Amino acid sequence: MAAPLANFDRERRAFAELCESDCRKCILLFQGESGTGKTSLITYCLASLPEGVQHLAIQLRSSAVSVAEIFYRSGTCLGWQHLSHFRRQVDEMQEGARIQVDHNTLSGINNSIRVALQADNLSDREQRRAALTDAWFEDVKSLECPTLVALDTYEQATTEVQEWIGGPFLARVARTSGLRALIAGQSVPTANNIEWGHCCESYSLFGVPEAKHWLPVARAMKRRLPLGDPLTWLAGVCAALKGRPKEIMQFLEALPSLEDADGR
Repeated sequence: MAAPLANFDRERRAFAELCESDCRKCILLFQGESGTGKTSLITYCLASLPEGVQHLAIQLRSSAVSVAEIFYRSGTCLGWQHLSHFRRQVDEMQEGARIQVDHNTLSGINNSIRVALQADNLSDREQRRAALTDAWFEDVKSLECPTLVALDTYEQATTEVQEWIGGPFLARVARTSGLRALIAGQSVPTANNIEWGHCCESYSLFGVPEAKHWLPVARAMKRRLPLGDPLTWLAGVCAALKGRPKEIMQFLEALPSLEDADGR
């Protein structure tokens, strides 16, 4: 069960629509400064995924997550047996090097993808990346169940990864039935894009400053609140913490539990 979440009603509705089989907007962007609740919102959304929707969730951590790493994690998540076109393309790019499949696992596939993407000049590297991207999407089209790719901390990704996401990746998501994309970060790809902007919903997050949204959360967490007027007391907490969800949640978690206070 997803942890309690304060407000973000419109964003949650947008995510629910994203997961519908006949959704009109297959790309969802959440943009907000640090502390505005992006990660809590994404965590809640992923925990609330409808049955039958598989997902790949990745934190984009600078050079640690390259395009090759994203491809590798997708295979681990979706199953390499479903990515036959992609594996064949990797194999061809390694000048005959073979990828051995043994009990649905591949030996050294991560390194093989990196080798396949290597080239002496930028033009050749871009062509190789485009070929692997096309092959990957060809496989994804054949997946039996809807698939969500969720990418967080977009602003921390390398320039190469950002350009790939905002260009070839999202352009193909817009044309691939059954595939959805959720991108979040302090910055996100601009929704004013002629290739995929027409099927994109974009939301800016500013935290949750109103106490009325936090009172149900505190009660769901079974936290002991001051007697009398807990809403006014919570309003002071929210104002002091400037509506930053992460800090407000930490404050609530530190409050005494009703069960502890009752001796149970």
